[in-house]
Amino acid sequence: MSWKNIISHERSKKILQKSILENKVAGAYLFWGIEGIGKSAVAIEFAKTLNCQNPIINENSISACDNCRSCKQFANLTHPNLHLIFSLPPAKNAENTDNTISKLSDEQIELIREQLLAKSQNIYHKISIPNATQIKINAIRELKRNLTMTSNILGWRVALIFNAEEMTTEAANAFLKTLEEPHERTTIILISSKKEMLLQTIVSRCQQVYFEPIPDAIIENYLIEKYNISQAEAKIIANFAQGSINTAREFLDSNISEYRDNIVEILRISLKNTYRIELSEKIEELINTKNKQFLENSLRLLQNWFRDCFVLLTTRSKERIINLDLLDRIIKFAELFPNADYLKIINEIEHSIYLIRRNVNLQLIVFSLFLKIRLNLLAK
Repeated sequence: MSWKNIISHERSKKILQKSILENKVAGAYLFWGIEGIGKSAVAIEFAKTLNCQNPIINENSISACDNCRSCKQFANLTHPNLHLIFSLPPAKNAENTDNTISKLSDEQIELIREQLLAKSQNIYHKISIPNATQIKINAIRELKRNLTMTSNILGWRVALIFNAEEMTTEAANAFLKTLEEPHERTTIILISSKKEMLLQTIVSRCQQVYFEPIPDAIIENYLIEKYNISQAEAKIIANFAQGSINTAREFLDSNISEYRDNIVEILRISLKNTYRIELSEKIEELINTKNKQFLENSLRLLQNWFRDCFVLLTTRSKERIINLDLLDRIIKFAELFPNADYLKIINEIEHSIYLIRRNVNLQLIVFSLFLKIRLNLLAK
């Protein structure tokens, strides 16, 4: 892996490379932004570059060579200067504060090894361990011991704290003391998608690096080049991803075209002269198919359909259409309902998604939504 293998985030990369070149590496950083956009990938590359034995230096950039022993150890996430902290599952027969790896079962340890291997092989892999929801105080105490120990290893010691907002109150207070006692050639990187959940006293002691959502066009190109999917499918997935590579990758495993066709079919049924019984049955089928996230995604697909109609009618341009593979059908639909208030429909769908998240009756929400859409379309 190198800087160029990390999608987007050019500003953040430049800030970090400049800090190395000017010997102004901070004692603590906070990498924050939405989930699944490559914050940890940048953190690992930063750590690797700091420790590279033969860095490639140009006028305004510095990169790891990827060939020295240090770089190869970082590629495997096994470098002794690299310390990874993340939530661990509760250990059996241990006190509430004990959740360091040494307290875990062989099965739990093997699972963690598998997750770290997957992370080393795919920079966008999200470390996911069942029942791991908290970073407890013992993990921070162990990190502090490791950082204070004398080391014969050259380079920088770098600690990465994944999902830093998952630190317990006790762990956060202990970590604050660690920040107040900085060590030479040591930097700690907190990674978080929920900065507001961190103690303000911790945030204020870190140099913040904000990671912006990745533009749809970049995600679209990434999906086409890496997974060899069609532009039409890549465009739909990129729109759904909302700036997150991980979210985009998750949608690759779903039949998004089938889901879209299904929700558009429900729309067609809602516009029939006699529709109530069939519509109710289809909505019940939709709700019972999977989970609330699936229902929300289906409504997002419907929202994109109406968005495309609105874009087509207001701009007469096909370039911004998301559902390119259904362009002919969208043109016919827009021509059939040219006076519909599409923005109102889009807002109604957004409100319905909000209600779904609030656990309001799902059947009632969706049926009411399609009634409102029907009235909007047929009243014009």
